[in-house]
Amino acid sequence: MSINWIKITERAREGIKIINALPYETFTTVLFYTHRQMSPSGASASATSSTVGTSVTTTGRADGSTEENPTSSTEPEYTLEELERLVGVPRQDFLLLIKTFSYILRRISTFIIKPSLLQRELREKLQLEDEAKIDAILRLWVRETTPIMNNLASKRYESNVIEDVAWKLNMEISSHCQQREKTPLAVLQMKTAVGEDINIEMTHPELMELYNQFENIQGELDAMLAMKAAGATAPGNQ
Repeated sequence: MSINWIKITERAREGIKIINALPYETFTTVLFYTHRQMSPSGASASATSSTVGTSVTTTGRADGSTEENPTSSTEPEYTLEELERLVGVPRQDFLLLIKTFSYILRRISTFIIKPSLLQRELREKLQLEDEAKIDAILRLWVRETTPIMNNLASKRYESNVIEDVAWKLNMEISSHCQQREKTPLAVLQMKTAVGEDINIEMTHPELMELYNQFENIQGELDAMLAMKAAGATAPGNQ
């Protein structure tokens, strides 16, 4: 079963070809760099410095090679320019590589699915060829989503309801990685019964996808209510 969590454009397909051509160690370095730049702490640091890098630690893999751990700071940090030299591809290909990594990480962060299904999607839909690279993305995704799932399962969330919803518009312009067109972003601002603020940032296509999901849910609820009403008015229930 395939799910509609990502759209693979021709440009994205070209970026995936570059990803497939990277050595594993270079792949993980770029993966963790991109992830760090997308995280709140990475974004804050980028606002004050144009030479922010990601720290990597070398750890053993089962096959005897090495694997980078982005949570450690014992290894040298890479600036964007150093990362470009490490990858060793033309500037346009490097920017496409960063953009493709960002796109994939952003899309998988918006879906909660079974790890086995995500693994299959990375292999079949994205056509990533190296199982070690697929596993690296999967481990990163699991690490990021586990705290969210634990919070959702905690008692604090069992009776937590949304009490207020607001919205605003933001404009995403350029980043230190690449120049890009201005992109309008919708921000849903929700407040829970315990006073927690939840902000969800979405592009126009993502907002339309959420709207369509709500429409489907509403349709299912209406159908269930109609069936319940019909059953209540049936002759045998009079």
